[in-house]
Amino acid sequence: MSFTNTATRLRIEANKMLLSLRLGEGVFLYILAAVIGIGGGLGAVLFRALIGLAHSLFLESGQLWLGTLSGRSWLLPAIPAFGGLLVGLLTYFLAKEAKGHGVPEVIAAVAEAGGIIRTRVVIVKALASAICIGSGGSVGREGPIVQIGSAWGSSLGQVFRIPRHKLRVLVGCGAAAGISATFNAPIAGLLFALEVILGEFTIHVFTPIIISSVLATAVAQWFLGKELAFIIPAYQLVHPIELLHYIVVGFSIGIAAVLFTKTLYKTEDLFDAIPIPEYVKPIIGGLIVGTMGIFVPYSLNHDPAFFGVGYEAITNALLNNLSLKVLCIYLVTKIIATSLTLGSGGSGGVFAPSLFIGAMLGGIFGHGFQALFPGITAPPGAYALVGMAAMVGGTTHAPLTATLIIFEMTNSYATILPIMLAAGISTIVANFISQESIYTLKLARRGLRIRRTPDASILERIQVDEVLTTQYPTVSVTTPMRDLVEVFKDSPFQDIPVLDDDGKFVGMVHFRDLRPVMLDQNIYSLIIAGDLVRHDDIVATPSENLAEALAKFNIDDVHDLPVVDATAPDRIVGILTRAGLMHRYHRELLAYRGDGE
Repeated sequence: MSFTNTATRLRIEANKMLLSLRLGEGVFLYILAAVIGIGGGLGAVLFRALIGLAHSLFLESGQLWLGTLSGRSWLLPAIPAFGGLLVGLLTYFLAKEAKGHGVPEVIAAVAEAGGIIRTRVVIVKALASAICIGSGGSVGREGPIVQIGSAWGSSLGQVFRIPRHKLRVLVGCGAAAGISATFNAPIAGLLFALEVILGEFTIHVFTPIIISSVLATAVAQWFLGKELAFIIPAYQLVHPIELLHYIVVGFSIGIAAVLFTKTLYKTEDLFDAIPIPEYVKPIIGGLIVGTMGIFVPYSLNHDPAFFGVGYEAITNALLNNLSLKVLCIYLVTKIIATSLTLGSGGSGGVFAPSLFIGAMLGGIFGHGFQALFPGITAPPGAYALVGMAAMVGGTTHAPLTATLIIFEMTNSYATILPIMLAAGISTIVANFISQESIYTLKLARRGLRIRRTPDASILERIQVDEVLTTQYPTVSVTTPMRDLVEVFKDSPFQDIPVLDDDGKFVGMVHFRDLRPVMLDQNIYSLIIAGDLVRHDDIVATPSENLAEALAKFNIDDVHDLPVVDATAPDRIVGILTRAGLMHRYHRELLAYRGDGE
C-alpha cells in the first residue's frame, strides 16, 4: 500500500473519530501534540544511539584500523574527511535542507511555508548529522534533533490536513520535544520553541507545546535515565561585588558571540566561492579539522577535544580540570573547527559548540579574576558555567532559554543570579551589534528577514512592483484648476501625479489641498496644478518592500504613493495605493493562516 493511500485512510479514520467523539479542533491538537512529544522523545533516544553507532564505527574502529591510537596520528584526517564525503552525498542528493545546523530551516518553514517541512528530512538529517558528529565533525546534536522533531510534527500535521496556523504550532511542538529530550530540560524546550522557533507566547500555542515537552522528557528519561548533563560542584556567588565580574563576562561574551557567528558565515562564504561540486566541500572541511586534531590535546576517550559535541571537555572546564593554556587552545580550535565543519557543508547543531565556546571563554575569565581578586572570586568552573549561558544567549538572542537550559542541565540554582545577569547582558550586547541571531542571520543572507509578527514578515517579503498600479491619471503643471477638479471627480485616486512639459514627474496634487479652494469658483481661472503641487512628496521605488512603503504612507498620511525609477527619480512608473497594499496584505495573511486554502 502506498504512502498516499495510507495517509488517506488515516485521515478518514481521524475524521470518523472526531465526528463520533465530538472532539473539537483544540482537543485534537492536544492529542497530536502528545503524539509528537512521544515521537520526539523516541526520536531523540534513537538519534543518540545512531550517533553512538557512528562514533563506534568511525572514531573507535576507524582509529584502531588506521592505527592512529598507536602513533600513526597523521592518518587521523582520513576519518572526518570520509564522514564529510558521506554527509555531502546525503544532503546534496536527498535533502539539501539537511545541510548545516537545521534550526534556520525550521524557522523559515514556520515563517514562510506555514510550517510545511518535507518528511524525508527526518531520515536524511538523522543520518547526515549522526555521521558528521560520529566521524569527528565539530557540531552538536541539538540542532539536528530540533529539525528532526519539527519535521515529524509537520509531517503528522500534514497527514491530518491541519490548517497552516495550527501546523506551525505542531512544528513548535516537535522542536520543543527535541530540545527537552536531548537536554532533559522540559522548561528550556518549551521556551526554545516559543522564543526561537515561533516567537509567540500566546496561550493557544503554550499549552500544546507544554504537552509535547513534558512527554518527550518523560520518554527520554525512561530510556536514558534522569541524570543531569553536567555534574558540577556547588558553586555560589562569593561576594555581591563579584556581580561586577559577571557583568564584564556577559559584555565580553556578547561580543564574542557575534564574532563566532560572523566567523561561521564568513567560512561558509569562502567554501561557497570554491568552484567544485557541493558534495565534495565537506571532505575539505573534514581534512582540515582532522589535521587540527593531530596537534590538539586529546580527551579521555582518545578523541581530539573539539571533535563531536565536546561534552567531556565542557565537564572538565566546569570541574576546574583545565589549565588556562588548555582553555585557550580549546576555545580557538573549537571556533575554527565548528566554522569549518558547518561552513564546508557538514550537518549538525551550533548549540553544543556555543556551550563549549562559552565554557572555555568563561573559564579564561575565571582564571583572570581569580588571579586579580582571589578573595572575592569563585573558582574558574563557576565562570565557565556562566559563560555557557552567556554564549548561548548571545548567539541565539534567547536569554530565557539560555538561562533555564543551564539551570536544568546542572541543577545549579545557587548561581542563577550570575547566569541571568550574564545571559541578559550578552544578549543585549550581541543584539546591539547585530540584530540577527546565529539562526536568523543565515536566513537574512538569503534575503529572508524574520520578524516575530506575521504582519512584518508578510509585508517585508513582497516588493512594491508586485502591487503597484500602472493605470492612473496624470496632469500637467499648466492644467487649470477647473480641469483638475474634473480629473479628481472621475478618478478613484485622492493623490494625482503632476508632470512638467517634458513629461517628467515633479510631484503630487493632493485632493485634501484642493478641497479648501474648490468652493470659490471665482479663483478657478487663477490657479493651475503647478500652484498646488508638492515638490517634497515622499516616493517609493519598485524594489522596496511593502513594510517600507507602509512606513512612508504613515509619514505624511497620504492615500497614494508615487513609485519612481530608482535610477531616474523624475520618471514615475506607477502608483501604490494604501488600499491596494492592505488588500494584498489581507490576502497573504489569509494564506499564511491557512484560511484561504
